Amino acid sequence: MRRISRSPRGLALQAVLLATAGTTLLGPSDAEPPAAAPTQERAQQDPELETAPFPRRGNLLGKTGCKECHEDMWDSIAEGVHGPVVVEDGMQGCELCHGPGAAHGDDEDNEPMLITHPRSLPAARQTAICVQCHREQILGHGGDPDGFTAAGKGCTACHEVHAPPPERADPTLRFRHRTAATAQADAVGAARCVECHPVRDRLLQASAHRTLAAGADATGCESCHGNGARHVESGGLARLITRPDRAADGIATCRSCHADVDATEFHWAGKKSPLLSKDMRCTTCHRVHQPHSALGHTTLELTPNRPRDQPRDQGVDQDTGHPTAAGSAARPARNDLCVRCHAPAYEVLRGTIHEDLADPELPVSLGCGGCHTGAEAHAASGGQRRLVDSLRGTDARHQLNRCGKCHDREPLLRHTELGSHQRRDVTCLTCHSPAAAAGDTRRDAEKRCAQCHQEVAAQFRQPNHHPVPEGFMGCSDCHNPHSARPKIRDRQLNEQTCVGCHRQYRGPFTFAHQAGRSDGCTVCHNPHGASNRRLLHQHNTQQNCLQCHADYPAFHDQTTGAVFTNCLNCHTEIHGSNHSRFLFR
Repeated sequence: MRRISRSPRGLALQAVLLATAGTTLLGPSDAEPPAAAPTQERAQQDPELETAPFPRRGNLLGKTGCKECHEDMWDSIAEGVHGPVVVEDGMQGCELCHGPGAAHGDDEDNEPMLITHPRSLPAARQTAICVQCHREQILGHGGDPDGFTAAGKGCTACHEVHAPPPERADPTLRFRHRTAATAQADAVGAARCVECHPVRDRLLQASAHRTLAAGADATGCESCHGNGARHVESGGLARLITRPDRAADGIATCRSCHADVDATEFHWAGKKSPLLSKDMRCTTCHRVHQPHSALGHTTLELTPNRPRDQPRDQGVDQDTGHPTAAGSAARPARNDLCVRCHAPAYEVLRGTIHEDLADPELPVSLGCGGCHTGAEAHAASGGQRRLVDSLRGTDARHQLNRCGKCHDREPLLRHTELGSHQRRDVTCLTCHSPAAAAGDTRRDAEKRCAQCHQEVAAQFRQPNHHPVPEGFMGCSDCHNPHSARPKIRDRQLNEQTCVGCHRQYRGPFTFAHQAGRSDGCTVCHNPHGASNRRLLHQHNTQQNCLQCHADYPAFHDQTTGAVFTNCLNCHTEIHGSNHSRFLFR
């Protein structure tokens, strides 16, 4: 026999079974026979039918022994969903549910106390039988296993074991959409819903949706779940009732009452939306059957539903899939918490410089939480924005502190806090995209320079310019954006920058041009672009020189056509000379 899960819910179910059954979940031939006193529930189900307890000791009759007397029952089992129990080798057949049958087979009076009739057992005992094979289905059955137990509903209250599946009788049920059938069904009223779901109703009465509870509104449940007649008639077939948390039109269900919620971006109307998963619904964050928040929120308590494929594990809340207080210490929360709602963000980070931080197995504190502080609390709360630092809209100093946790050792970033960008509150995210491709960080950032430096961008559209627009060089080839002195209008930077490419003008010279001692090359040249050749500020050499040398000698005739109007006729070593202080050749 399979063991019940050691998860909190599995342990709770085992406790219920043990308390009710008064025995351990042993195999049919291993358990001591417990007291077989009739219960009120058994009498209500069939007052004329007694039954043997389960599990119990006894000899097995064998798989074919039951068929000799119960051929019709055997055939109906073989054709239904439980066919493998009686057909396949290795299965125990009818005695898997009815217990050892040798004594029953030898009894000519057909005494009911010699064989187990699961339909006549109390709900918890009946569950002990079905849990042998259907452990996972029972633990999360219908989303409300606790409600069925509280209502005294065993498995056979809805399921006919010896009957073909409902789809066999009505083939259309097999393919019917969860929400399509509800429009064709009649309403049954909330009171009928409470017969199987009393726990859900009690939770609803304490929630923000208390007006939809059975005592307040006769049709409350069906306003969200759709008309339930076909669901009731089918014995609780899940696909015949609406589940807004799973249905494709679940958002429309919620907006039938909450029409003021933005239909496209939910609560993000007018704001920059985060990278949210496409299949998110209202119930991804909001729990309808949830008591009002102890924090005093006017909205629902934000606790996302556990994904259907999320494994149950100790230390994890079985409704939310998030770590419990006890479980957090044993196993830190991982990035996969964030993936559930922000899957697109992980796709964006593939192949980027931050790809390693998006590993779903990485602890949140080292992954998403490394940049977004409070990520774990944000996830545990179901997405409350105030609990997580999105970094959007924060000042430059705050972003530098966050980014500096990983990038503080990079030499180019040592004096960023003193730079002109930092002083003007230009943030890291203003220039850098966290999703920049690996190896392309610089080029990606330089695409954003023109957002602020529009005048410079216009200069690059001049006929003569450095090949920045063509992609042969970038802004950071000349400027260090993280430095306290990002401009090249500086003698030291000039010597390190311009002559790095224009090596023919590199000194040292015995007689240097005095311009190199002030603003350097930019005294004569516009480094970004100009309409003049050689990027000169003025159209000809004469006009450029006269900007500084207006005190030229008297014999330098500057009238049109004079030889002295072209300074380079004599002063050929304009950038520096080792022979003449007048820069002669």
